[in-house]
Amino acid sequence: MIRRAAWVALVLVLWPAGGLVPWPVCGLLVPCAAAAEETVCGVRYLSAEHVYLDAGSGAGLVVGMTVRVVREGEALAELEVVFTAEHSASCKIISSVGEIRPGDQVVFEVASSAAAPGAVVVAAEPNQRTRVGFDKEARVASDSGPVLSGTMALQWDHSDETAARGLENNLYSLPFRVRAARLGNRLEFRARGSVRRITRSGYSPSTPDREWRNRIQEVALVRDGRDLNWHFAIGRIGGRYTAAAGPFDGLSFNRRVGGGIRLGAFGGFAPEWGNLGFGTDDHLAGVTFHLHNRVGSSGVLDLIVAGVGRYRQGEISREYVTMTTTWNTGRRLSILQAAEFDINRGWRKDASGTDFEVSSLALTGRYRLTRRMDVSLGYDDRAPVRTWETKSLPDELFTNAGRVGWRAGVNLRSAAGLGLNLSGTLRDDDRTGETSTSWSARAYAPNWPVRRLSLDASVRGFDGPYLSGWAPMLGATKTTTGGLRLRLEGGYYGYSGSVGDQQRSNTWLKLGVAQDLSRRWSVSADYRQDWGDDIDGRRWFLEMRHRF
Repeated sequence: MIRRAAWVALVLVLWPAGGLVPWPVCGLLVPCAAAAEETVCGVRYLSAEHVYLDAGSGAGLVVGMTVRVVREGEALAELEVVFTAEHSASCKIISSVGEIRPGDQVVFEVASSAAAPGAVVVAAEPNQRTRVGFDKEARVASDSGPVLSGTMALQWDHSDETAARGLENNLYSLPFRVRAARLGNRLEFRARGSVRRITRSGYSPSTPDREWRNRIQEVALVRDGRDLNWHFAIGRIGGRYTAAAGPFDGLSFNRRVGGGIRLGAFGGFAPEWGNLGFGTDDHLAGVTFHLHNRVGSSGVLDLIVAGVGRYRQGEISREYVTMTTTWNTGRRLSILQAAEFDINRGWRKDASGTDFEVSSLALTGRYRLTRRMDVSLGYDDRAPVRTWETKSLPDELFTNAGRVGWRAGVNLRSAAGLGLNLSGTLRDDDRTGETSTSWSARAYAPNWPVRRLSLDASVRGFDGPYLSGWAPMLGATKTTTGGLRLRLEGGYYGYSGSVGDQQRSNTWLKLGVAQDLSRRWSVSADYRQDWGDDIDGRRWFLEMRHRF
């Protein structure tokens, strides 16, 4: 099945690269480009689980709304709004083909044609978006000296089970993101990552009680910009052009050769993730091809192809090619695609028995039928990236069941902001030859039944060869006039197995609170209680965040 999907992806990617678009195919695929009127805000900062925006309900954002992250005309990701205040909102990532950064633009359609209170509408030329500007504290004072910006947080994630096992976990995190701009000659210093300490109790002797799990994605001196012929980065590099290789310690550069095309190369050493040091056992090298072209009057095609080789002590670890594409017409149609293709030589060919294989593939297309209706079709065969420390059983059974495989959906919105999302997924397991299905429905009602109160409800389920289950959820979000944000949600999940007639269920309740103390400081807290067969315990998450 993965090979059939790979050919579909190659047709959709390579055909637009030649300047033509397979309209009969694309027309069946996709939504999410702009409607007649769009509003633009920005990404304020990111946490481990959410993307925070610098606009909220005052600009027309509502819980359940789908928005797009765009950088320099390139669609990077789709987000779903899960929490709103008057001038801020938090979102979860639905799909992504690139790294989201503070300052990226977020595009969304307001439910009403009226301008948001307090917003300044900037007049647009024909065929251009209507942009809305918000009164934000200026971080750029002058062109004369360096400018420092970023975010840093202190987080505590605690969970403990009150059942017989008595398991306990504590995760202490210090995520950070720093940017020092205007260092001269268009240079910038960028740093981002997270220092993490994990403690555990109640596990088997093979599981460590304490360990560091640091993640330093970037500490580099960078020079880039669309108007520059040469780009380069030195240090721990985690930029967009070399994202296929993951963060590495070394050097990368690329040069514009004309026609919207850039060619580049990079090389260095893979870092050791458990600590803050440098790794020298694994080294890597690669080349990049980047095409960025306008399509029509307002569309954009962005294609990045990278060839990467990873080696250990002279032996091949992995050699592969990645392809990432974003394409939109600027009005109704958009496509997000990411794929990895392994090239096997030596021992890898002996182990796999093939010279070439598709190791990862994701393709999402959206098409806006009307102002109030989107349809989507996609395929996802990527492995989940969450680790066993944070992945719960519902994540595995319900979330992945609805993500992996072929999926289709429809998104409906009313003029009052009411929304309904319906989707279904079909997965063919190559190992067993069996087929599993999943479905989900989600409804949201902003400012109902009273202003500043929003309700949302969802139900999802799956039916596979071994397990079947369903999970309903109901939530409410309240924002006070003082900016205090309260979130209450509860739910249930149950599943049964075909072997031994196994039946298990769980009930949970979660309370969240968040408050902006000032323009630079904010605090948030979540508490969750679980009762049932799989989990009987509680979980706390506390965060204090500073923006500078």
